[in-house]
Amino acid sequence: MEYKYKLAKLQYDKEKIEELMTRQTRRVGLTFPQKLELEFWMLHLDRAQTNISQSFWVGVLTYFILIMLIVPGDYWIIDKQFFAHDFIHCLLSLLNGAVSLLLLYAFAQHTKLKAYFSQASLFIVFWLVISMTWLTMTVYTEALKHQAMMIICMIYILGYIITGVKPMHMLMTGLLAATVSMSLLFSMSIHFDAMVVGRVLVGSCTLGFAISKMLCARERMIFLNMLRADISEQIHRIHTTELLHLSQHDELTKISNRRTFDEMLNNFYDQARRNNSSLAVLFIDVDHFKNYNDFYGHQKGDRVISAIAETIKNAIRHMDFVARYGGEEFVVLLPETGAHGAYAVASDIYKAIDRLEIPHAKSLVSNHVTISLGITVYRAEDVSKEELLTVADQALYRAKQLGRNQIYYQSIRSAHVA
Repeated sequence: MEYKYKLAKLQYDKEKIEELMTRQTRRVGLTFPQKLELEFWMLHLDRAQTNISQSFWVGVLTYFILIMLIVPGDYWIIDKQFFAHDFIHCLLSLLNGAVSLLLLYAFAQHTKLKAYFSQASLFIVFWLVISMTWLTMTVYTEALKHQAMMIICMIYILGYIITGVKPMHMLMTGLLAATVSMSLLFSMSIHFDAMVVGRVLVGSCTLGFAISKMLCARERMIFLNMLRADISEQIHRIHTTELLHLSQHDELTKISNRRTFDEMLNNFYDQARRNNSSLAVLFIDVDHFKNYNDFYGHQKGDRVISAIAETIKNAIRHMDFVARYGGEEFVVLLPETGAHGAYAVASDIYKAIDRLEIPHAKSLVSNHVTISLGITVYRAEDVSKEELLTVADQALYRAKQLGRNQIYYQSIRSAHVA
């Protein structure tokens, strides 16, 4: 029943995920329920940290190439009269960007700093926007100021894309950075085109927000598909496990069936031959069970079979194996067990069944349900598995011949002599 509960819960979860997927296609960027929303952003942030860590050397190479392209270009376009001032500002801008990226990498890579990655990302973007705006807007060469617009736009867009921070948080940070930057420029009486710079700052922030929202919508669908695939895999695994369980166990008694017994007998038999150890086989039969079924009905008969199977399972050791052999017959395998040990286990089973005191008015040997047991022990003799089972079956047959409701032991040697 437990597997049915798990299956029903997983099926319910899958339907909820599919419902969310349908809603996402109708309204892009729709948030999830609180728990799922938190899981999504944790995964999104973790993926961003992983991407930053794995792309470190690619980033270093890209930044180096960028420096190789920018520095010589700046050298040629800077007005000669302002060369020292403007060139130093350019170098400081490049250094500032490099330090900020290294700091972002440190928070993405270092175990103790990872918990603060989101806050650090917002601060780094905030700092980069303000510092780069000041450094680039305080130069005197107009061409460099135009170039600065592109750099600020890149900072905003990269801040949204590579950090994995929620777009709304980055939008608020970006707008605050834009406000502080403009205020700083005004307070320092720096000459700049306020309309152009304002459009670049606010426009880049808004553009980055729009791009980030679209990317997050795609990530949400990927996340939901991943969850659905994971749930489908769990459902498939439960079905497979249950089918395997059903193929190996008897449906009525829930113990192993004949097919599993054949497999276990092969294993125990080969182990006994290989290790030159003993293997005891017990055949068990419910006495006059046909009479019980005819008198009490098959439903009560099934309950008796189930009760006996449960009792046998509880009476044997953890290393032993029990299976329903067919009808009212059971078989027990006792690895590394000699005749005395096998007889002791058989006695425990016999007494446990007797203590059940299940009424049996049509029994010819007792007024309650009893069993007959046949025992044999294999000691690596030159006999096949089939011959071993035949000897155990002969022992059970002999117990029945002697009046049932008893235990009979027959050795392989005496069976061969007979």
